[in-house]
Amino acid sequence: MAEALKKIYRAESREEAEEASRNLRERWGTVYPKIVERWETKAYALLAFLRHPKPIRRYLYTTNLLERLAKEVKRRTKVVEVFCDAGAVENLLYLVLSQRRLREFAEIQIGNYHVALTH
Repeated sequence: MAEALKKIYRAESREEAEEASRNLRERWGTVYPKIVERWETKAYALLAFLRHPKPIRRYLYTTNLLERLAKEVKRRTKVVEVFCDAGAVENLLYLVLSQRRLREFAEIQIGNYHVALTH
């Protein structure tokens, strides 16, 4: 089954991915009906990266910006044991989110493509 899923993710186009999805359903639908059903209901969102140019696809489906952002916020708030009020927390979050380092993190250059990942 893993090989069938790899064929979907490695597809060159949406049509090729849809064909690989049909093959997945035909081959594994009776053996793992719940997994195939769940795949089919989420496939549109899971294959959204195919709408983008090929050079950036791998970056899009292997990077989780929210996890990185949460890790940075946790790192910064860990050093402050007690916040005096909610405003202090908001100020710290603002400073973390507005830093140039995170803005650069949200904009990448891959080949000839400049991609802003903040929207």
